Amino acid sequence: MKVAEYLPMMLKEYGTTHIFYEEMLFPALMRKAEDLGIRPIIAHSEFGAAYMADGYARTSHKPGICMAQAIGAPNLAAGLHDAWLACIPLIAITGKRPPIQRYRNAYQDSDHIAAFGAFTKFSADVVDPNQLPILLRQAYRESVSGKPRPVHFDILGFGGIELEGLEVDAPLVVNKEYSVYPPFKPAAAKEAIATAAKEIASAQRPVIIAGRGAIIGNAQNAITDLITKADIPLITTNDGKCIIDESSPYWYGIVGGYGMDCANKIVSKSDLVIYVGSQISDMSSLAWTVPDVSTRVIQIDIDGSEIGRNYPNCLALFGDAGTVAAQLADAVAAGKHDTWRKECDALVKDTLDKQAARCASNSTPIDPARLCHEVSKALPDNAVLVSDTGWSAVWSSTFIRMKASQKYIRAAGTLGWSYPASLGAKCAAPDRPVVNFTGDGAFYYCMSEMSTAMKYGINTVTVINNNESFAQCYSVIADSDYKDDDQRAQWRFGFNPLNFAEIAKGFGLHAVRVTESAKIGPAITEALAAGKPALVEVCTSLDGPLPAMEK
Repeated sequence: MKVAEYLPMMLKEYGTTHIFYEEMLFPALMRKAEDLGIRPIIAHSEFGAAYMADGYARTSHKPGICMAQAIGAPNLAAGLHDAWLACIPLIAITGKRPPIQRYRNAYQDSDHIAAFGAFTKFSADVVDPNQLPILLRQAYRESVSGKPRPVHFDILGFGGIELEGLEVDAPLVVNKEYSVYPPFKPAAAKEAIATAAKEIASAQRPVIIAGRGAIIGNAQNAITDLITKADIPLITTNDGKCIIDESSPYWYGIVGGYGMDCANKIVSKSDLVIYVGSQISDMSSLAWTVPDVSTRVIQIDIDGSEIGRNYPNCLALFGDAGTVAAQLADAVAAGKHDTWRKECDALVKDTLDKQAARCASNSTPIDPARLCHEVSKALPDNAVLVSDTGWSAVWSSTFIRMKASQKYIRAAGTLGWSYPASLGAKCAAPDRPVVNFTGDGAFYYCMSEMSTAMKYGINTVTVINNNESFAQCYSVIADSDYKDDDQRAQWRFGFNPLNFAEIAKGFGLHAVRVTESAKIGPAITEALAAGKPALVEVCTSLDGPLPAMEK
């Protein structure tokens, strides 16, 4: 069987529904993939292809597939960075020059293995067609096992054409257990669970922090059982959002630098912090000060190398977040923390009251807090909300109230990631409404992908928080470097006025520009019902979100 048939058949057996790529690459293979029901999506850049595959993976819990010809390989490598940071499994395939042309200044040739090395767990050369069955199976194993992350292999031929016509002399065998992540759900040691249960019972001010790993491990039900049985406040990282309804009396906010004052103060006061699937980065812990590094920690993680990395006063619970959380829920004694929860309730009320005052604003330009409030009300119960980084992540995670039936994914740090990622998310979940929350600065990066959305009928709704500037940069830098020269600060961080809705209409999208707060909700509702890709541009002020932790 030729590679052009063999490879798409393998991908089909692993459950792949979409390939995101940049031409020219594998023409015969793509035709065969279409015949098998796999939809190839041609992006307008390698970055866009990688971000779409990333959004697909985060939504489907299957590895995302992205590809590029030889000259686009370094761009595709850079596009994997966000997936690397967020621990998301992608399989990147690139074309390369044949060995006889290497090291001879061949046109558009470079060392792809070196380029991909920084952002992959595994990167390999493929020059023999019979390597493909072995290496693709290994790519799936590597990408989803332990801490999920991208992998890569470089295939013979500038656009893979030389390889796709060669014969594979091997049976078609797949290891389907590696088609999703996590592939296995190990339990923690019983002795460690018993010790953790005793420590939870003796703690006076315990708190649970759920991170991205809790979402990946489908720990929602187990965490709900644990917090209600042991009467423990639940806080999430930005990426743990939607682990429970944010209207729940057990939800106490978002922790970290992109978080909420109430959550950071609660964690600071806690005498036992139970982390469920969090890397505990500087962002999620205010540079490892919330909690204090001496605080007693119980850490649940599927990657043993993460446990105790940043908080050494740690009890290790190695295993899958959902499995271990369920073990803990069974093992802990029923508890009551009335005094502690009342103290936490007061902190949450103070933060939510301040938010509510902002959300009620009818100012012109529109306060971004009011925009978030309207998004909260308009989001369908099964919606996927895809957020960009920076202030988009702060606004969306701390001001948009969400439910456990919804899904929240956000850029790990790559500005412009969210719009292509939302297209990938919609490909993974065609029956769910997908809403992209982004800023104008971020949208500039990948707005050409509106053409991709229209071409393939990928019907997302994009909400642009348009303040005509890099508002976060303006807020952070202008106050220090341009304190007495606002005009110069505006010139440095501001953009020329641009009507994104008119541009979107030029691409064929349903689009509307909103300048009045009362019209935001109806505009989003109309966009969700448009039956085509849609964009809602909201003209907002430069006002920033509330401080992550007030003094």
